[in-house]
Amino acid sequence: MRQLGRSRPYDLASLPARLRQWHAPRANRWECLQVIRGPLAIQWLDDGGISDLELDRGELRWIAPGTRWRVGDGHAEASFVLEIHADDATAAAAPQALRAALLDAAPVIVAADPAALSEVLATLAAGSHCLLRTPFDPSASIRAALDAGAGALGWHPLQADEAEHVVLLVHASQPIGLLEYLGRDHAVIEAALAGALRGDAQRMRWLRNALARHLVIEEQLLFPAYLAAGGRAGWVRGLCNEHALLRRDLERLHDAGARRRFLLLLDGHDEKEEQIVYPDIIARAVAGDDALTRAVLHLALPAASGALATATHGNSTGPAASTP
Repeated sequence: MRQLGRSRPYDLASLPARLRQWHAPRANRWECLQVIRGPLAIQWLDDGGISDLELDRGELRWIAPGTRWRVGDGHAEASFVLEIHADDATAAAAPQALRAALLDAAPVIVAADPAALSEVLATLAAGSHCLLRTPFDPSASIRAALDAGAGALGWHPLQADEAEHVVLLVHASQPIGLLEYLGRDHAVIEAALAGALRGDAQRMRWLRNALARHLVIEEQLLFPAYLAAGGRAGWVRGLCNEHALLRRDLERLHDAGARRRFLLLLDGHDEKEEQIVYPDIIARAVAGDDALTRAVLHLALPAASGALATATHGNSTGPAASTP
C-alpha cells in the first residue's frame, strides 16, 4: 500500500467532528490509527452491532475499507495520528462510477431568461440537483439565491462563454458546510474527468474549468488564510507542488503514462485533502470566518487558461516539500 497522508496529532479537544461520527474508508482505502497517548476508545459497526476497543500508548489499529467507525470517549490527554493508505491492488484507472454519475445522471434544466432562472432557483426541490443551462450569465442571481437560501443551496460552475453557461446546481436537505462543499467540488472534477476520458470534448472543457476554479479556491483563498492562522506551511507547499503536476499532466491525458499519473495523483490528493487537510484548515482558519466561507461558495469561474497555467503558491521544480 502507498501512504496518502498523515494527520497532525489529534486529542479529544481538537478532534475533527467527522471522527466523532460514523464514517468509513473508501473502497480501496485503509486507515491506520496510531495512539501517542492513551487510553483512546474507538467503536466500529459489525454484524453484531457496535463493538468497542480501548487502545493504549503505542498501539495501532488498521481500519479496513468500508468499516464504519468513530472515536469514542476516553482519557482527556489521549492523542493519536491517523494515516490514510491506498491499496495498490485497486489502483485508480478511472474515477469511481458513483462520482461519474454526478454529471452523467443529472437532470438538465434550461432557463431561457432571468425570469425562468428565478423560478428554477425558487422551486428546485430539497435533496436534488440539476445541470442548469442558460444563454446568459446566471452568477449574480445564483449568488443572491445562495445568500437567501439559508445555506442549503450550492453551485459548481462548469462553463461560462458567449454561447452558454452551465452550472451544477444543488439544493441540499440541510445547510451545506464548507467541508461538504469542497468534497463535492472534488466529485464534480472527477465526474467531468470520467467524461473527458471517454473523449467527450464538452466534459474536457468542464474538467479544465472546474479544476481551475478549485485550485483558485485553495491557492488564493483557503491556503493564505490557513497559513496566516498558523497552519502547516509544509502541507501547503506539498499540495501546491501536486497542483503543478496536475496542471502539467492535464494537458497530456492522451498519453497513457501522463493519464495514469494524473489519475493516481488526483485520487490520493483529493483523499488527503478531504480527510486530513480540510479539517485542519476549517479548525484553524474558517471557524467563525463567514466572509471566507462566503468567498469560496460565491466564486465564479476564473479565466481557465490563466488559472491553469499559473500556480499562486508552490513550485513544482523546487525542493521536495513535506505532504500531509
